Formats: sequence, C-alpha cells, structure tokens
Amino acid sequence: MKLLISGEGPRDMGACNNAQGQCSDGDFNRGPMAVWLARLWDTLLGYNLLDIQDAVVYVSEKALDQKAKNSGKPMQRLRGKKQAVETGLYFGNARHLGLMAQQLAADSADSVMAVLFRDTDGTRSAPGQLWQTKWDSMVNGFASADFAFGVPMLPKPKSEAWLLCAAQTARHSHAVFEAISGNDNAPNSAKKQWDAFMGSPQTAAQEAIWCAENPADWENLLTMPSFKSFLDRFNEVANAILRPGRGVA
Repeated sequence: MKLLISGEGPRDMGACNNAQGQCSDGDFNRGPMAVWLARLWDTLLGYNLLDIQDAVVYVSEKALDQKAKNSGKPMQRLRGKKQAVETGLYFGNARHLGLMAQQLAADSADSVMAVLFRDTDGTRSAPGQLWQTKWDSMVNGFASADFAFGVPMLPKPKSEAWLLCAAQTARHSHAVFEAISGNDNAPNSAKKQWDAFMGSPQTAAQEAIWCAENPADWENLLTMPSFKSFLDRFNEVANAILRPGRGVA
C-alpha cells in the first residue's frame, strides 16, 4: 500500500527538503495533514505508512502545475473566465496526480491512493458554491485520468479551520469554523485564530507533532461538512483498496 500526496506547502501536507518537486522518506518533511492521513491508515493497517520506506511519496503543487501546463490538455470548461482558470488548475492537478499514481502503481505492483490537498480559501463574500465547484473539479480531474483511487482533501476555508475544530472539547457542531475568512490578512482569519489558540505562531513541525496525538477521535471534525466529505471519500477508496472487487464510485 502506497500514498501519493500533494499539498500547497509545509503547513498542510509537508514539503521536500531536497530542492526537488518530488520526494519521500528522509527527503520529505511531513506536515500536519500528512500525519492525519497516516493515522487514518494506521487504524486500517496497524502500522504507520510514514514509517515504511517508499510508502509515502510527496509531489509539490508547483511540480503538478508544471505537468499540467506541459500536457497541453485544455482546462475544465466552467462558466466565467476567472473561475475556469482557478478551478481548471484543480482539475489539472487531480488529473496529473492520478496519472502519476497509475504509473507508481504499475512500477511498484502495489495499490496507490492519491490524495490532493488544496485549501478552498476565499472570504465570507466568496460565492457559496466555491467549495463544491473546486471539489467537483478535483473529482473530475481524477476521473479524466481513469484513476479510481483519488481523494480530494479540501478544507473550508483552509486547514487551520480543521485544526481549530480538532482542538475543541465540546461535543456539538463546529461547522461555524467553515465560515471563518480564509484570507490570512483578515483581522480574524483562520490562521490568526489557530496561532492565537496555540499561544504563538506555529511551524509545520509543531503542527505535525500536535496532529500525531490530536484529535483523540474524529467526532468533532465530522461536524464540518468539508472534513466529512473528505473522510467519506477516504473510507470509500480505502475500502476498495483493501477489498478488491468491490469497486469505488
């Protein structure tokens, strides 16, 4: 079992430390979202994929963007030029991550789950369908590569909102965190609230350590629709990988 993952930077999936666009093992600095992914698989496999040589391969956003540009394939057609460009990048990223996952599966003769992390970002004034449009673009991108084991990881508005939710102890809906501004320059942005909650600006390494133990369970996070969509898809794909023949939608 292998994971092919892509994120936006050190404070979500992680980053390469070898000045390359692709890395694994010691060349990969794991981020908090990669730690959560490994924890989810740990409950299914009984071991941490991040501790297994070559089991987790990271591809940078820049590397995927370049592959999409080099392919010459038209971006997904959507209404509005600006929206088409933005969501077309999500489509292209998912398509090329899916193609890379197919190659990795063939080369390793092993099952591969591809997980594409991107923040929704946006502000309170952003269109309400922004998250859904980006999610659909990623799903369609994986489908265009004929890759069935692709999983979008799309926090609303960004990963700090998920972290804030994970830090809560009260057992009630925390969907309100999805309404926080994703603009880091906003006075009460998700990033500013998370750093304030932790008592100081956080580093990727600090967040990865925190995420190794937190949350104790996923119950609060499941009250956030964006996380629930991710986890539902993760479970669907993981089940198809572990139980061949059952397929995946």
